[in-house]
Amino acid sequence: MSTTYKLLILCIIAFTISACIDELNINTSEKRNILVVEGAINTLPGPHRILLSKSAKYGSILDDAIKKETNAMVWIRDEDGEQVFLYEKGKVGTYETPAEFRAVAGKKYTLFITLANGERYVSTPERIVPVPPLDSILVETSLAFNSGIELYARWKDPADTDNFYLWESEGIYILNSRPDLFVSRDFFGNPVPAPKDCCSKCYVFENDFNNELRIFKDNLTNGNVQTELVAFIPDNGRRFSERYMAVVKHSSLTKEAYQFFDLLKNQLSIEGDIFDPPPATIRGNMINLDKPDEEVIGYFRASDTVTDTVFVSRNEIANPLNLDVLNDDCRVIKNSTTEKPPFWR
Repeated sequence: MSTTYKLLILCIIAFTISACIDELNINTSEKRNILVVEGAINTLPGPHRILLSKSAKYGSILDDAIKKETNAMVWIRDEDGEQVFLYEKGKVGTYETPAEFRAVAGKKYTLFITLANGERYVSTPERIVPVPPLDSILVETSLAFNSGIELYARWKDPADTDNFYLWESEGIYILNSRPDLFVSRDFFGNPVPAPKDCCSKCYVFENDFNNELRIFKDNLTNGNVQTELVAFIPDNGRRFSERYMAVVKHSSLTKEAYQFFDLLKNQLSIEGDIFDPPPATIRGNMINLDKPDEEVIGYFRASDTVTDTVFVSRNEIANPLNLDVLNDDCRVIKNSTTEKPPFWR
């Protein structure tokens, strides 16, 4: 499998299981634009996001770049006919539900899209399958080559149905820095001490540490107490300087959604050997109403989601890396703040 094709799949995963929005650079052998739909809704409070773009035309490096789809009409309808409209906010081509919107377990939801040029798309209805609650999150120190921690979810799987799961993870950590040791460069590139007055302590927020897709089906262990690896948090010399707060999102999937993500995961596992099977066409659940045979990339997912939180201290890490001290204002790190989160303990 080509590296470009793998990057496409990884980018789809990165957005689909994360709140972060990354551009998809889709390599096709033909000069054509393909609609890319990324995003999901769940039973947690919003806003929930849908990202719309068109793949680039290839054939020349001077052809179109990724085109974000702006001024589209985007709305979600449940099985009772109730609708919620999404409005373009933040990054171009990103559409958000109202903050108070949250989906309801057991209901079916359908995504509708009308692009600015009049093209109409719709998803197949996605029923939100109830997810069993988490009993606990277990923390294990990684004994592999990379230092860090492994998070395991434990829950009681329902015995009366086939169940499919997906896990996402988020984190917050304390970053201690030394702005008083900041060094700038003069006109000739020589280091010049330039201490800063602020700030030496920040809280850094991050999502999905390595974009690894973690899914599970209970076909072999239906009805049992399950314990599954749901996240690996690598030690980078900064995350575990004091305490780390990890949040695990435990979500249900429909059978169709599981099959879609399983195919993505299998494509990523192909290493490019001449004996590897050719990449399969990955079709999601979006359809062009006027051209049903048109290829559309992405999957509109609707999940029941519960969360659990665990705090990890530095002394719980076996053989932690030496601290990587930032000699700068800690606010230069992306998604950092000096304000202590109200839920921090």
